[in-house]
Amino acid sequence: MVLLVSKLRRFLLFSLVLFSIGLQAQDKRFLYVSVTPGFLLSHRADIKNLASHNTGVEVSFEQEQNNSYWGDYYSEPTIGFGLLYYNLGKESTGNAIGGTAHIKLQVADFSGLQLNFRMAGGLAYLTKKFDLQDNRRNQAVGSHINGSMQFGLVLLKRFETSYIELGPSISHYSNAAFKLPNLGYNIPSFTFRFGKELGLVKYGTQKAVANADLISWRATAIYGKKQLNISDPLDFTNFGLQIRGLYQVKSVRSWRFGLDYTRDKTYGFSENPQQDLESLSVGETSEVAVAGGFHWSFGKTDVVAELGAYVYRPYTSKSPISQRIGIVYRFTDHLSGQGTLKFHNGVADFFEWGVGYTL
Repeated sequence: MVLLVSKLRRFLLFSLVLFSIGLQAQDKRFLYVSVTPGFLLSHRADIKNLASHNTGVEVSFEQEQNNSYWGDYYSEPTIGFGLLYYNLGKESTGNAIGGTAHIKLQVADFSGLQLNFRMAGGLAYLTKKFDLQDNRRNQAVGSHINGSMQFGLVLLKRFETSYIELGPSISHYSNAAFKLPNLGYNIPSFTFRFGKELGLVKYGTQKAVANADLISWRATAIYGKKQLNISDPLDFTNFGLQIRGLYQVKSVRSWRFGLDYTRDKTYGFSENPQQDLESLSVGETSEVAVAGGFHWSFGKTDVVAELGAYVYRPYTSKSPISQRIGIVYRFTDHLSGQGTLKFHNGVADFFEWGVGYTL
């Protein structure tokens, strides 16, 4: 009898372990290769000579996030990172080599065919840039290091251990006016992607997402550099402070609103390039703006989009309305890092590096 009870206990324990394993959340991991034939657009008359066909190749690792602590707030989310190579089509444009991180979300499901929205961002090294002596025909980029962005709509078909994906996309390379010229590259393309499953990832105890309907406040100190005139490429250093109220309407989505103060000496330079920039007063180099927008949270990373309106600017060299897109990464509940591009009517003002503290 004692032996029977002992065997029964072992059987129940073994069954419980198997049952708990079966309930454990699992997502798939993939390695994919994509080929992206495209065309470098001549979106400005200055770079008509650069228009050409080109081809990109990307190798990336990605992982489904359906069972992560934030994944079920979105539709079939996937995140990943990889390496990208682009032959930009001409000797004057050279090649692009870079690294990107991406997120992919389901838009619709058509009986086994998924329509996904994919966005990616990272840094790229461009082998050819503008040079007054050696490469003056390239009026698009003024630096080797550039930001890289990709957006696309793709149809995905799943198989037992793989998938294929195809659809239109657009890639953009520029340096946010850090170094002129900065017209940038815009590359419409068509993506062919094949992904192979690498296995499953299991999730342990999941941390709950913060409750919705809360307001928190964040102060972010920002810094950036830019150039204004290609014929006299002076470096201008900007710095400022951003105050944001964050109102959660969903556990992973929040409205943003607040106030910006920025010191920018290019106002005085635009009015009089010959004047001594060090003699400019605070009023001649300051701008104040109200800003509002939205952000979407993917784990510790927030994707930010905002509109701003200037309350005060010393001169009218900038449009009264600004836009901002970028990333905020939350290192802790209080400390965050920020990388955002501020622009006016599609033209970059400067890239804002920031360190923030949330109350």
